[in-house]
Amino acid sequence: MTIETKQLATQPASRPTVRRFRMALLPVLMAIATPLVVGCGSESDGDRGGGQTARAAEQGQGGERMIPVSARIAVTDALEMTLRGSTNLRAREMVEVIPKQSGLVATVHHEEGDQVQEGQVLARLDDEEWRLQAAQARARAQSVADQVNRARALAQMDLISEQEVGNLVSDSAVVASELELAELRVRNAEIRSPIAGVVTHRYIERGSQVGTTNPAFRVADVGRLEAQVAVPERQAARVEVGQDARILVQEEGEPIATGRVERIRPVVDPESGTVQVTISVSAREDARLRPGQFVNVDIVTETLPDRITLPRTAVLVDGAVPRVFVVRDGRAHERQVSLGYSRGDRIEIASGLEPGDTVVVVGQDNLRPDAPVRLMELDGRPVGGSEG
Repeated sequence: MTIETKQLATQPASRPTVRRFRMALLPVLMAIATPLVVGCGSESDGDRGGGQTARAAEQGQGGERMIPVSARIAVTDALEMTLRGSTNLRAREMVEVIPKQSGLVATVHHEEGDQVQEGQVLARLDDEEWRLQAAQARARAQSVADQVNRARALAQMDLISEQEVGNLVSDSAVVASELELAELRVRNAEIRSPIAGVVTHRYIERGSQVGTTNPAFRVADVGRLEAQVAVPERQAARVEVGQDARILVQEEGEPIATGRVERIRPVVDPESGTVQVTISVSAREDARLRPGQFVNVDIVTETLPDRITLPRTAVLVDGAVPRVFVVRDGRAHERQVSLGYSRGDRIEIASGLEPGDTVVVVGQDNLRPDAPVRLMELDGRPVGGSEG
């Protein structure tokens, strides 16, 4: 009993102490909890601000997600049907300059890359001996000519016969031809360019011995180029003299020069089964085309008016029928199309589209019929918002 009485006496005294402890702890807990509540509230407000704005830009009416796409307006234009070939350009006129006589190179006047005119001296052979021979022939010719003149004067006085005068005249002709030959050797000591153009190769050196079988220089008229294209026999009927041509350096690049079909070889090469077509090239000054350069040549065989073309990637061919997506009233509408002639990365839409249709060219893989779209670019220019 004594113990129980002590317990009952001590319990009422401990309750006020616990209550005071709890009251003292409450402000501390509230101070800790308040920033957490405030932080949660501000994050929720941010979601309702920027998050709702972003979602609104991606959603159309009814809360559907808008798919970003790029599109082009379908227009009609002339479509060129071409026949492509590849070849190396060549100068329309290019010559190997061969010395007209053997000799020792005394001087070289032009180097590779020099522009020269027709008849300009490229190099000179040692001609000292030939000049001396020409001087001797000239002296003999003068001597014989003087003898002929004296003989004619004597013949008028009947001091010598006409036959003697005739013999002297014949000798004079022989000596004159010898003089011409000697002077020709002197002239041939100069190696001259037979055409106007650019020195592309120099094969000789000063002091070297040259002959009449090996070239000393190569000169090409680089301002006039041509391309010789081998056209398959089955396609040769499409090519005619006078047709235009486009010269391309890159496989799918833009033409850097134009050309014209100048001649068509009238026979078929039995080994390759092709017909050689020669195209004269009109090179622009900034094109920097050179002989030997590898190019692609598109011969324009026919021009089709009022045709709609699109990038190949705009046409979906994953099904049985090719199809495209057209944007109208902010939504994508599927159109089945038929395809025509293709060239490079462009393809003709023979039917299924009308001029003025807005055709999706980027992003069509993510579309489904009647899907809401957000037009990001139109004809390569940025646009704001969705558009139909």
